[in-house]
Amino acid sequence: MVLRVKLTLSLLTASALVGGAAPPVERPVAVEAARPFTMQDFMTTKKLGQAVPSPDGKAVAVVVKRGPGESTRYGASFVDGNERADIWVADGDGPARDVTHGVKDGTGHYNPVWSPDGRMLAFASTRGGDDVFLHVWNRETGEIRKLTPRGVQTMTNASGYLIQWLDARRVAAPMVNAGRWTLEYGQWLEAQRVAPKEWAKVERGKEDTAFVFDSSATDGQDALDEQVAVIDAVTGTITSAGPARTYTAGNLVADPTGRHIARVDDLGPTPARPGRLKRIMERRTQLAIASAAGGQPRVVTDVPSPSVTVQPRWAADGSNLLIVGKATPETPDPFTAYLVPSAGGKAVPLAADRLLATGLLWGAGTPLVRGAKVKDAADPAARQDWWAFDPADPAAKPRDLTSRFKVPPLELVPVAGGVLGVADGRAWLIDPRTGQARDLNATGAAPLAELAWPLDDGVRRNGVRPTDRGGAEPANPRLDRDFPVVLARDTKGGLYELAPGGSPVLTPLPTPHPEAGVAGYAPASRTAVFGAGGDQGTALWTTRAGRHTQRLSLNAHLAQVAVPERRLVTYKGAGGEKLTGALLLPPGHRDGQRHPLVVNVYGTRMISTLKDVPEFMVNNPSYLTLQFMTASGYAVLVPSIPRPVGKAAAEPMTWPTKPIMNAVDAAIDEGVADPGRLAVMGHSFGSYNVHALVTQTDRFDAAIAISGFSDVISTYGVFDARFRYTQRAQEWFAPAYIEDPAFEFGLGKPPWEDPQRYVRNSPLLHAGKIKTPVLMLHGERDYLTHTGSEEMYTALARQAKKVRLVSYWGEAHMPYSIVSPANFRSMIEQELDWLRLNLRAGTP
Repeated sequence: MVLRVKLTLSLLTASALVGGAAPPVERPVAVEAARPFTMQDFMTTKKLGQAVPSPDGKAVAVVVKRGPGESTRYGASFVDGNERADIWVADGDGPARDVTHGVKDGTGHYNPVWSPDGRMLAFASTRGGDDVFLHVWNRETGEIRKLTPRGVQTMTNASGYLIQWLDARRVAAPMVNAGRWTLEYGQWLEAQRVAPKEWAKVERGKEDTAFVFDSSATDGQDALDEQVAVIDAVTGTITSAGPARTYTAGNLVADPTGRHIARVDDLGPTPARPGRLKRIMERRTQLAIASAAGGQPRVVTDVPSPSVTVQPRWAADGSNLLIVGKATPETPDPFTAYLVPSAGGKAVPLAADRLLATGLLWGAGTPLVRGAKVKDAADPAARQDWWAFDPADPAAKPRDLTSRFKVPPLELVPVAGGVLGVADGRAWLIDPRTGQARDLNATGAAPLAELAWPLDDGVRRNGVRPTDRGGAEPANPRLDRDFPVVLARDTKGGLYELAPGGSPVLTPLPTPHPEAGVAGYAPASRTAVFGAGGDQGTALWTTRAGRHTQRLSLNAHLAQVAVPERRLVTYKGAGGEKLTGALLLPPGHRDGQRHPLVVNVYGTRMISTLKDVPEFMVNNPSYLTLQFMTASGYAVLVPSIPRPVGKAAAEPMTWPTKPIMNAVDAAIDEGVADPGRLAVMGHSFGSYNVHALVTQTDRFDAAIAISGFSDVISTYGVFDARFRYTQRAQEWFAPAYIEDPAFEFGLGKPPWEDPQRYVRNSPLLHAGKIKTPVLMLHGERDYLTHTGSEEMYTALARQAKKVRLVSYWGEAHMPYSIVSPANFRSMIEQELDWLRLNLRAGTP
């Protein structure tokens, strides 16, 4: 069945904001105003970032990223477009207004964090120097002040924001030492600062330019080049809470009382050991607890290698900290929970011999740990229950709180009297002290599926980010205090407010639009923030007592764009299993019309609904957009390409081939793809898939490989080109990316242990079989080394085969991390030109 949707100019119609549970087919009817998608549309499309309500719920701060072409300075690839972001604030019942005005000087402002009383808003800003600095906005006066003289690390990891309010006027953040730059912004520019100086030394001939990497040397690896700065936001006074290095750890958490600050320091890569293969992704870390009043922090040596992926959790009174670390220094991965007294004393491991910890929480004063049993460690699908420990006797046997459920809740939320979770379609209030679970009898029109707010920032969830579909990024509070209201979602997508009191009531929470998602919530006033984005625009609302107030409306120009038809297609995988792919057809497609087909591949990607493919949306200012293909008359296919299990998983050269080609045949059988005009393209691992595919088939008339490589042997162990002029150049994950089974390649062994596996899986070594014309687009500072494309170019050019290499100096892993709008424009022009040149007669 085909669903026909009429285009309108309204942001509030169901057709305007596409991105939710999409039907198998979306076919908009052309109207007079419809026109092709253009580069100008892309460059001026704004994107919502974090949306954070104030504690009283009367205001909301939202990050609005200006269009990719709406800045005056480019070059920072680590900040995800925030270098051109502004903070807008909606206060009272009025519309949001821009309070940072970064468009005036090309600056970015992001990561907003309200003070506990809601009077001030701290945030990161590139204004005031060549880095990211901490600023504060006064809600009463509108004044903005710069709080730090040097850059602050604000990149997030498991702990959410690194900006932490200690009370109504003190705010803490890791500030880099003099002569250093932050990872998120300054260090990307470091090579541009350092390289000219080093080159000039060669010209003068007076100083050497030697840069030494020595595997036996550890000096300087553990240098703590930051300070935990505690700033009085009223006076500007800065107090140091000790040295730090939050570089990749990203964990800095103040206790709820504001007295202590826990942090996880990154001490650099783990040194190699003779006779043992170095774990290439592993880094040395340490836990330190500092007084917010200043002084030397206490390094907690009882917790070996604290985890950087599971957020530490403070008890409500700040007396104890829960954290995940290793069972012993020799243990491969962090997985044991520890209870650490803040005032000193020995850290106590919690069931280290029985439980692999993956999550932490406090409920009713009781430490809770989510994890699987040690005996199930080898099973990635092992059940993960929640366990309660006695804080007075943490060595005692823990209580399994969730074994009664068919599927244990992934997340729990601390509430009065215990913790609340959703399991088996119901909401449950669990008392960690007794283990009793009370069915709140609070089901909606459909069984409950999950919590919707608050969420654990450290939990990995499936699916794409809300901002990829034009919505706002959810901002979740810290889970170190009780919540009077939580939000739950039923299996049909309906939202409910749940106040887990003596007589809990599940109150339907109306949404302003069927596709709107929760971006934030203020429980004190029961005010929700919703964001939604679709083909015709982006909107932000606040909702209170059933009343919706639209606060922001963006990207209305997209309502004039002709929207491509989207549909799902099914086919069989390598083992005969049913797979789903997504088709994007040119605007105005008619039944029976066939188009030249571009297959966009990425091994391991899985599609189940149309919302799994945000690149299909008109309103998606991601450099991965596929709108330019359909605007030029090409159909685009994105197939599911599951990774097999067993030995076949270590042969990435061949396992994607059958599902890709079966998907192509399905698109042809669907009657929309022209079998005589086929092209294939891919990015990163998808680029490798492209190289591998054209060594095995000549069905494609053109191939486009972006930011990939063709020789896994030479790629193994290369340094990161982004950090070529820094001490971190060797801190690189290329060996892990190729060798570790957790990544797409998963060859399992280094090249010297199984060289033939590397030969079999290097397309470069099979280049003699390639007949398809190949275009390669590559950033010269890509961590997937630019030389990989150079090698394939040389191999094909020597054989007089049709090949083109376009190198972009200064760019990294494009298009995902492209920084220059001019380079993106060039990349799209190159892609379309290659298709025009190489697809057969009848090409648009």
